[in-house]
Amino acid sequence: MRRLAASLCALAALVPCLSAHADGLDQVRRGFAQAIYQDSSSDINLDAPQPLLRAVVVLRVRLDDRGRWAAEVMRENDEQPELTRKALASVAHLATADVPATAAEQLHREGFVEVWLFQNDGRFALKTLALPQRRL
Repeated sequence: MRRLAASLCALAALVPCLSAHADGLDQVRRGFAQAIYQDSSSDINLDAPQPLLRAVVVLRVRLDDRGRWAAEVMRENDEQPELTRKALASVAHLATADVPATAAEQLHREGFVEVWLFQNDGRFALKTLALPQRRL
């Protein structure tokens, strides 16, 4: 019984650390999205996304060996590859990433997933910062 109690206490002590780690990654993701919005301001849709999107592109974003953001395609729209290229270019165009050293290794190894929501006019919003999608 004491072992169980000790294990539960140890686990309870880790929970705030896991939560803080998740919060840190969420802050990094938001910072990344804000950097995309600033760098690609003419391509950004600040309104609620339209009900039926032109395309959705999903990228895994990581830090490369030089500390820059890099992305790989997880889901693209095969009929409109120019939108996938546009999403990839928005990541490649960013300056060196400014992330906490504590998160850099995980971001290099695992990264995070971000979603580009394309309007009919080619502008996009990132899911992390997008308003709720409009209804039909």
